[in-house]
Amino acid sequence: MDLGLLVKRYLEIAGGFGRSVHLSALGLSKAETERVISAFDEDYQISRYMLLSREPEEGLAQFPAESRVYWINGYECSHVSFSEDVQKLL
Repeated sequence: MDLGLLVKRYLEIAGGFGRSVHLSALGLSKAETERVISAFDEDYQISRYMLLSREPEEGLAQFPAESRVYWINGYECSHVSFSEDVQKLL
């Protein structure tokens, strides 16, 4: 998945920039999500506009246990948001 498609999908789900969405909402398999997001996280030009976070367990209870958290470059993450400035890269 390229950055343009990811940002488009993110905006469809979030409804706007700066809003956090659970990684499972992107519609990719867990392995693919981890691979794609990890690659973007390693790219400075992209990662500076992408915020990854790990919500507390009680906030993740609504998601199936196997998809509550994702391993992104060695860190547990559950949510992603993009700043509007990511559009500079598209």
